[in-house]
Amino acid sequence: MALPAPLVLLAALALCWARGERPTVRLLDQEGPILEGSYVTMECLTDEDGADMSQFTFQKYSRWLQSWVSLDRPDRLRCWFFDVNVTRAHGRLLLAIEALQSWHAGAYRCLAANATGNASASAEIRLRVEYLRSVYVTRAHTWCGTVGDSLAVMEGEDLELQCSADASQPPVYEWSRQGDDWVVASSSLSLPQVSQEQAGTYVCRARHPGLPHLASSRAVRLDVQGAQSSYRLEPGLGLSTPMLLLAVGLPALLLLLLVVGLGAFVLRHRDAPKVPAREEPGQRTPIYKGSLESVPSAMGDQQPLVL
Repeated sequence: MALPAPLVLLAALALCWARGERPTVRLLDQEGPILEGSYVTMECLTDEDGADMSQFTFQKYSRWLQSWVSLDRPDRLRCWFFDVNVTRAHGRLLLAIEALQSWHAGAYRCLAANATGNASASAEIRLRVEYLRSVYVTRAHTWCGTVGDSLAVMEGEDLELQCSADASQPPVYEWSRQGDDWVVASSSLSLPQVSQEQAGTYVCRARHPGLPHLASSRAVRLDVQGAQSSYRLEPGLGLSTPMLLLAVGLPALLLLLLVVGLGAFVLRHRDAPKVPAREEPGQRTPIYKGSLESVPSAMGDQQPLVL
């Protein structure tokens, strides 16, 4: 007589616990650091030959939920957030990630699908994603320090540029100028009292500390204006100081004149004396004795005045 499937599963789990056997998770065909955008496959294994892997599942630890989340059910978070693919082909339990991203990093494990505790769970395998993305250059000590492809400063000014990059580990930075052979091994470049001879194209290069081939750079053209220039361009601001005053002051002056003119117009018409309306002739009858006002009438004067 065959036992029901739940009893078979419980018996298998009890046998595994009795033997001290737990599933394991391993990375397939992966050597060295795991780079962003690569293809990654994990497999859940047991020591028992011919084990039914349909009774096991992959889980990922969510720092946001503070709990383990099953990756087998596509109607939950797997397709829309974790973006992984769990398959059971030829008796194997596989988890594949086609284009690895930074949010895929974290802890993974495998355990029995109906397990209520951690006794049957495999040891955690931590997935670390290495990446280095865009490089940014900003100007220090300014209210809006974003720097574009070019930067204009006045001769004699102090200039300090900061370089940063979005990376999995703190990058190694270096500054250089095109045409020169000097290199500054720092994330900041300081040019006190800039001269016109220092104009040119400066390049910041960021490298991953453990993967030298993972690098990116950013170039900025520096224009140094002489003292005869009437204005200069601030970083992140397309107007000079005189032009900024004109752009802000002229509309404010026009608005003030409009308010004053409108106020004078209202006061003038409010204080003007009111002129009574003229009576049209032939529209009212003569005043009778004892009457305080004329009486309108649509007929002619048919009654004599009382003397």
